[in-house]
Amino acid sequence: MRVAPVFFLLFAACGASEGAIDAATPGAHDDAAAERDATVIDTGTTAPDAAAADAAADIPDAGRADPDAAMMVTDGGQPPSCPPNVRCVSTFPFHDQANTATEGASLLAAYDCSPSTNEGGPEIVYQVDVPADGFLSAAVTDGAGVDIDLHILRAIDAQQCLDRGDKHVSADVTAGRYYVVADSFVSGGTAQSGDYELDIGFMIPSQGACEMEVGEMARVNDGGNHLAMPATGPIVLEAHLVTQDEPPPYPMTSTEELAEHYAHSQEVSGLVMSRSQVWAPLEGGSFYGAGIGSPTLFPAAHEAWYVNMYWTSAARPARGTKMILRNGTRAVVVAAGYESGPGNLTHIAGTPEETHFYMGTRHLSPMTIGIAVDQTLPYGPRVCP
Repeated sequence: MRVAPVFFLLFAACGASEGAIDAATPGAHDDAAAERDATVIDTGTTAPDAAAADAAADIPDAGRADPDAAMMVTDGGQPPSCPPNVRCVSTFPFHDQANTATEGASLLAAYDCSPSTNEGGPEIVYQVDVPADGFLSAAVTDGAGVDIDLHILRAIDAQQCLDRGDKHVSADVTAGRYYVVADSFVSGGTAQSGDYELDIGFMIPSQGACEMEVGEMARVNDGGNHLAMPATGPIVLEAHLVTQDEPPPYPMTSTEELAEHYAHSQEVSGLVMSRSQVWAPLEGGSFYGAGIGSPTLFPAAHEAWYVNMYWTSAARPARGTKMILRNGTRAVVVAAGYESGPGNLTHIAGTPEETHFYMGTRHLSPMTIGIAVDQTLPYGPRVCP
């Protein structure tokens, strides 16, 4: 349900208590064992033959980024210092199209992130130099009959895996050199190699105080039992909403114009991930992806990090009010006031998949939410004390 605009009355400010930490990996990564015909591999560090060993010698050990090599590269370009058999990345976002059936080598077969998953097909290695501490992520798109899995490694060593995923991966990293490996999954003895498209992104979260206003949130049908704020509880995984950058005619199905929305959301938010949620349902509106009010009032940069609560018409914040979703030291500054929900009062708020991906949470994971004391904070990822 969605309700009319409202205003939130606040009291004194203080720091919020921390919410429980969810153990899920970002974006509900595919662990493969339950969904695939996985084969156990004894080792995944190097191939047993001499030719593979020679090829492995062409791939450098991981280390700190070489400042002299930190040059701008365009998609498809390579820094002069880029080693053989490796594609180098030092600008973000990075995009590449490749084919593991005709490129790459079969050097890595089983990663410690998921040792029972057979990744014995050919892989392509990307050397990624990040300039500062931050959040590294990558997403892959492949076609029918092709299954390319992603891995983030500290070094060219299958036992140095930070994260793996069927569609996307992420890791908190310090400044230095990492490797993103696009590897071909093996099913029934056949490598699912082929064409794919890869995006690699890097973000530097804001850092500092995450103080939240103290008060109450009046919610629809709460019988006067208002929610004490800041509040900790289950946070819903919400659908996407149409923004002011997407002119009419608006979507008439749950997936119409969605691919374009994904691409634009990545562009304006700077967050690389594999987006999969559809448009919000009609719920009384005349098109899919409708929030409260006209899409012309909803900036795309706010939609990527929006939050809703089932606030009453008198309690709804002004559009764009900055709230904080927090899980330990990890947080996201989110945009409130554009949509209301969820209707189940035991679910205290909702936010789209971008927030959940960065937070490493999933549908109904517990988080702490409150209105930011500092309304000048930038939207998006934040690291709290």
